[in-house]
Amino acid sequence: MFEYTKIFINLISKYTILNIFLVIFFSYFNNILASDLDNLFFKLKNSPDKTIAKQYENKIWKHWLTDGSNETSNIQMQRGVNLLQSGELQDALQIFKNLSKKEPLWAEPINKIATIKFLMGDYLGSVNDIQLTLQLEPRHFGAISGLVQINMFFKNYSEALKNLDYVILINPFINIQQIRPDILKLIKKSSI
Repeated sequence: MFEYTKIFINLISKYTILNIFLVIFFSYFNNILASDLDNLFFKLKNSPDKTIAKQYENKIWKHWLTDGSNETSNIQMQRGVNLLQSGELQDALQIFKNLSKKEPLWAEPINKIATIKFLMGDYLGSVNDIQLTLQLEPRHFGAISGLVQINMFFKNYSEALKNLDYVILINPFINIQQIRPDILKLIKKSSI
């Protein structure tokens, strides 16, 4: 009996050591990934010009699009993106909904759902999904740019300006910044 107890304790201690090692390894790996993304955002924010900023912006998008927990999810994301780009909105929407259920901590499927709802004219639904996206990734300049556009549509120019100023803090060279003078004119015009 003592021999079996000794073997059992030995197995448990090996298993515990393995678990501790795995927890440390995955924590370290997640920190490396987070650090890479943080580093990309830092470089984006401090880019000397639009060309270099665009390179960092593309790297961030690549990270967001391939941040699934496994290769199957990443392949599904790419399939959904291809459908979205070809205008097959319902099929793309279904893929992104499935991904968001399967991977609730991945911001990008939710952002793509928001994009499709925007394209379909469901602006309030889009705003709800943008808010979910921003809960997971507060620096998501694509989602924030969507808020700018929706607030412009609803003539909430002051909110659009707040969103725009916020997104410019994250991504100073983002294309949507070009509408800032127009928003200022609309605010001034609506206050007359």
